[in-house]
Amino acid sequence: MKENHKAMDSYRKGLAIDPNSAVCKEGLRKVTAMVNMGSANMTEAERKERADHAMADPEIQNILQDPIIRQVLQDFNDNPNAANEAMRDVTIRAKIEKLIASGIVQTG
Repeated sequence: MKENHKAMDSYRKGLAIDPNSAVCKEGLRKVTAMVNMGSANMTEAERKERADHAMADPEIQNILQDPIIRQVLQDFNDNPNAANEAMRDVTIRAKIEKLIASGIVQTG
């Protein structure tokens, strides 16, 4: 369904309920690998389609409207030390990871 960020959330919630769930562990591993390796194998058109699809998600829209997240994203380019410091915050890190998993933020 091209909603890796939602799949990751679901697997993490499952692991919060049952930390030993082999299904959730394997699912999270597969989705994480897909996020990490998948974008490297995508064409520019596929990346754009993935990002456009993510932009329709209200949760992604809310994250992108958060002024703190906007500053962290800017800091990745302008002030990497500040961005790294911000990523130590669990809430900020989770939001940035959702943007990466959704295809909005590209890494690498």
